[in-house]
Amino acid sequence: MKKKTIDSTYHVCPVCKNDTPADKVYCVVCGAELERHDEEREIEWEIVRTVNTVVEAELIAGRLRSYDIPAIVLSQVDSTRNFTVGELAIAKVFVPQFALEEAANILAVDEDEFGDNGIKDMGDEDE
Repeated sequence: MKKKTIDSTYHVCPVCKNDTPADKVYCVVCGAELERHDEEREIEWEIVRTVNTVVEAELIAGRLRSYDIPAIVLSQVDSTRNFTVGELAIAKVFVPQFALEEAANILAVDEDEFGDNGIKDMGDEDE
C-alpha cells in the first residue's frame, strides 16, 4: 500500500494518511503534527496483523501507536450484508515498512503474555 504526496496544496498525515491542507500544522482528522517536506516521498506500508473484527484491529493499532509506531486499519468487513465471519469480514493493521520488525516484536510480547482467550497469565499463585 503506497501513498504519495503529489499536490503541494495538501500534505499527507504521517499517522492517518489523510490529505490535509498545506497551511495546517496539525492533521484535521487525527490531530497529529504534520511533517513538512517539499519533495515527493513515498511510504511503503506492510501488514503486521490480520484479524476478524475492526474493534480488535483498532486495539492493535492503538497499542502500536502508544509505542510511537504509525498504524492504520483497513477494514474489509462487508457491512452492507452483515457478513461478520470469513474472508468478507477481516481487518488489516498496517505499519510503515521501517517499523514492521519493531511492531511485530511488540505484538509478539503481547501474545506471550496473554493466552488464546485474551486473559493475562498471572503464573502460579503458590510461587
